[in-house]
Amino acid sequence: MSLLRLLPRSWQRRIRNYAPRGFRDAASCGAFYDARSRLFCGDEAAVLEYSSLDVQRRLFERAVAALPPHGRVLDVGCGLGHLVDFLEERGFPVSSYHGIDVSVAMIEAARSHLGEEKAVSFEIRDLTQSGLPENGHDVGYIISVLGYPIGPEPMTTMMQMLRTAFSACTDGLVFTHIMDGRRERPLAFPTIPEELASRCECELGAKATIHDDGADFTYLISLRRRTR
Repeated sequence: MSLLRLLPRSWQRRIRNYAPRGFRDAASCGAFYDARSRLFCGDEAAVLEYSSLDVQRRLFERAVAALPPHGRVLDVGCGLGHLVDFLEERGFPVSSYHGIDVSVAMIEAARSHLGEEKAVSFEIRDLTQSGLPENGHDVGYIISVLGYPIGPEPMTTMMQMLRTAFSACTDGLVFTHIMDGRRERPLAFPTIPEELASRCECELGAKATIHDDGADFTYLISLRRRTR
């Protein structure tokens, strides 16, 4: 049973809607989601900070449309491993899947949910502290991960994570970020899509494409290898 149910409903709403302004490091971010996993046990949407899991699936749909998955898939900030279910349902030609997250509770839940599925693996890893083997995957996804500022220079931290993940993918990477002015609740770390795409092209040497349906505060950027 969720520990939250023991609290008054007014407190439950406040805790569910609580959003920190940022984290001093990625480990603190992982601890935040460990705590949510305990508080909202049994309510996966609340654990992941979605209004519903349909919102998450819509982001998955937009991400795979921007960069179709195939071969070896990397999932940075994999959470509860829901992307695995989504890819299997859609029948994408994925030969292997590797999910990483800084939350111990998330990884434990993902492993528990998916068991010992063939070609599916999960790992606790902090990309701000350790890298990934170059070209170890074909396509990568970072969905609903980069919205909180981390560290004293959050843009530098985010670009470091994107650089590490992009170098690990032979074909490319797609990630989500957030845009200000599209919802009433203030966002802690919004960006301007054109500026972020330009920065990715300059610093990562990628071909960046913005994917924005105009209806949500979340937009996507796909990063592809430049061909000579």
